[in-house]
Amino acid sequence: MSAQTKKIAELSVFTAVAFIFSYIESLFPLPIPFPGIKLGLANLIILIVLCRNGLGAAFGVSMTRNVLNALTFGSLFGLFYSLAGSILSLFLMAVLLPKGDSKKGKAKKIPPLSLVSISAVGGILHNIGQFFVAVILVGFSAILHYLPFLYFAGLIAGVLTGILAKLCLKRLQL
Repeated sequence: MSAQTKKIAELSVFTAVAFIFSYIESLFPLPIPFPGIKLGLANLIILIVLCRNGLGAAFGVSMTRNVLNALTFGSLFGLFYSLAGSILSLFLMAVLLPKGDSKKGKAKKIPPLSLVSISAVGGILHNIGQFFVAVILVGFSAILHYLPFLYFAGLIAGVLTGILAKLCLKRLQL
């Protein structure tokens, strides 16, 4: 089996697992009075793919999962919310992830963030991206009060996702 075939198979499995996590999460909504707040279990898979395979692969898995979710469980508006949150969080997490060894002898000016911190930023930005879509659809003043709840929900979910991703990556030898 070629390396290309192995990579496609691996990314297909990650996409399927992310899709299944999304489905499982939809079966057990959180008992909180704010609609749309989830743990984001599928984001665990996206973070793992981002660390193992880079931005391009993570973007492909994320977009495929978002479209599959919208077609299977959601709506066009749900897709807009998911895409906005996924794209914003994914690109910033990719920027924050430490790269391979830079030029030897030169210290980095900014110390790399931990995976948990990067995931927390991703969780917050995912909710901020969704907030921007809601602003476009219903107006800023109608949902301004919701922003603090989205922020803290993204922070908590991002930290939990980061901890799980760190554990999973250790098991996957990365």
